[in-house]
Amino acid sequence: SGAIVAAIVVVVIIVVAGVLILLKMYNRRTRMRRELEPKSPKSPAPPTLDPNSNSSQQPATVTFSPADVHVETR
Repeated sequence: SGAIVAAIVVVVIIVVAGVLILLKMYNRRTRMRRELEPKSPKSPAPPTLDPNSNSSQQPATVTFSPADVHVETR
């Protein structure tokens, strides 16, 4: 019974190691492909603001999600 459990653990470790190696190879290949691609001659320009619009007209809003609020319970 103990030998079966040990064999299963060894197989799981080998499978996880194989998946990690495959992911590392895929990441390396995609990074090389990305770096070897020709760069686009035109970078995306940031959106321009209308000079007639006043930025103070837009109200500043702050929203809190429930994850931001920490309540201490006793």
